[in-house]
Amino acid sequence: MASLGEWLEEKRTEGLGTGLSLLLIAAGVTGLGWMAVRAFRGGDAGSSFVGRNVSALAVRDAEGRTRTLAEFRGQVVVLDFWATWCPPCRMSLPELAALQTAQGPAYAVVPVSLDRTGFAAVTPFFAANPTLALNAVVPSDPSALAKQVGEIRAIPTTLIVGRDGKVKRAWMGFSPGRLDRELKAEL
Repeated sequence: MASLGEWLEEKRTEGLGTGLSLLLIAAGVTGLGWMAVRAFRGGDAGSSFVGRNVSALAVRDAEGRTRTLAEFRGQVVVLDFWATWCPPCRMSLPELAALQTAQGPAYAVVPVSLDRTGFAAVTPFFAANPTLALNAVVPSDPSALAKQVGEIRAIPTTLIVGRDGKVKRAWMGFSPGRLDRELKAEL
């Protein structure tokens, strides 16, 4: 069996396009596999988020209005980071939509789309999937997201924010029923 160096040299002599293409495909498949394992297993994200005050997070709704999480002070907030292209996110959206439909004075659901094109991706996605429709928002300043909330390493990432604006519970990935359990535990 040839070493990686020998294989790359062989591909280089065959032509840069073929070898580079195969290498990029292998790297992409490996990266996607790693992200999928993390996203589907519902990993704990608590150490990097719990205790952090996220009241400064600024988001923009479909009408262009900017709000901050500070406006929800006194309510428990389900803060969910997701994207239209993410399979585990799509699996979690029905539970999130049901909670958003049922929300009242005790809690609020804030689904934050991390799609790079913002509402240009979100609006047609919900038009094509009306049962998943949410009152979604996008970060007002995506470059400030890590400073305002913390580093989002995988999606979906869900934070349960207490009435004081501090993260009480956090996890990555989708695990059926976990969102409801975690919210009830905080309420």
